[in-house]
Amino acid sequence: MADSTQSNNSALYFIVGALLVAVIGFGIWFFAGQPSANGGDNGADLSISVDENGMSVDTPDE
Repeated sequence: MADSTQSNNSALYFIVGALLVAVIGFGIWFFAGQPSANGGDNGADLSISVDENGMSVDTPDE
């Protein structure tokens, strides 16, 4: 009887651990793929700037 309970618990621990690894892995993959708000060239197609002369919108030359 003890062997059955121990194998059920180990299977449950394995499933919970695998789900935990999957969730952490997905979180790292998802958030690492997001571009930063203030750094690097993120390939933006539109640039908006506002200064004392007004607002300007720049698009890349094609």
